[in-house]
Amino acid sequence: MVGRFEVFSLGLSEIMSSWNKIAADEMSAFGLKGTYVIYLIALYKHHEGLTSAILSEMCNRDKAEVSRAIKALESKGLIIRENTTVNGYRAKITLTEQGREATKTLRERVKLAVEKGGEGLTEEQRESFYNALEIISANLKKISKEGL
Repeated sequence: MVGRFEVFSLGLSEIMSSWNKIAADEMSAFGLKGTYVIYLIALYKHHEGLTSAILSEMCNRDKAEVSRAIKALESKGLIIRENTTVNGYRAKITLTEQGREATKTLRERVKLAVEKGGEGLTEEQRESFYNALEIISANLKKISKEGL
C-alpha cells in the first residue's frame, strides 16, 4: 500500500507538472513563460496596480523572478510601470489595455482548465478539497518557516 506521503507528493508533482504545461501552452502565443500567468491574473484582479514587492509576496515568488517577469511582460506591451520612486520595487505596475484583453482571455482558459481538472467531483467534494488544500498549505507554510 502506498503511504500518504507518496500519494501527496506524487499528486502535487503531477498537478504542478500538468499545470505548468497548460500554462506554458497558453502563454506561448505571447512568447512568454507559462509561470507569468499568475502575475497577469494578480494584476487583473488589482486594477489600481501593484508594486513588484507586493506582487512577489502575493504570488509567493522571489523578487528576482518577479523582476524578470515584469521586464518580459513590459517588453510585450502587456504591463506598464509608473516610476514613482527611485526604487523600482515601489513602482506601481498595471496592465495595459492589451494586457487586460489578453488576461481576460487567459482567465477564461484557466477557468476552463480548472473545470476540466475537477470533472467527476461533486460540489461537496470540490468544497472539501479546496478547504483541505487551504489548511494543508497554511500548515506546511508555517512548518517551512518555523521548522518541524
